[in-house]
Amino acid sequence: MAKAIAKYIRMSPRKLRRVIDVIRGKDANSAQTVLKFMSYAAARVIEKVLKSAVSNAKENNSLNPNELKVTKAYVDQSTTLKRWRAVSRGRGFPILKRTSHVTIEVNHDEKTAQKYADNDNAHKTEHKRAPKTTQVHDHKHDHKHDHDHEHPEEGKHTEKAAVKDVKKEEKKTKAKPLKQAKKDETAKTKEIKKKKDKKEDKE
Repeated sequence: MAKAIAKYIRMSPRKLRRVIDVIRGKDANSAQTVLKFMSYAAARVIEKVLKSAVSNAKENNSLNPNELKVTKAYVDQSTTLKRWRAVSRGRGFPILKRTSHVTIEVNHDEKTAQKYADNDNAHKTEHKRAPKTTQVHDHKHDHKHDHDHEHPEEGKHTEKAAVKDVKKEEKKTKAKPLKQAKKDETAKTKEIKKKKDKKEDKE
């Protein structure tokens, strides 16, 4: 059992009690989660007191924080600060600034401990790695030669190479007639030049 007390908090007991009634009887983890998402200013104060009680249980009594339960949680009224405010006709209106004492007590709970152990075991079983499975061939064959079903990537590479070779051959066949035509043109031009040269020589 561990306890934490916050004294002389500048907040009225009514505002603190509507928050502390929610976490009474809950386990420490769920109580902290509820307080974290509450919009009341009193939730911030009670959250600090609860964290202090949990840390006291951990450090002083060597208890597991995940196995704690909020056994007692209550608010006591403390001293009231009296102030006055001037109103009409020379009168004074009293202002009462109330303060409070917050007490939270946590203790080890068997149900909470069992719940935490079950969740921990379930989490471990989910993250266990599955055993590696090896492929077994039912048919008997020589493993030295290549198989298409064993090496599908090699088959793809050979197909690509064959397609490239076909494209190269097509380019060569297209290039041959062009080269032949160029040769014929050069031969004709040479003959015409020779004829011109002969005519000039005769003249």
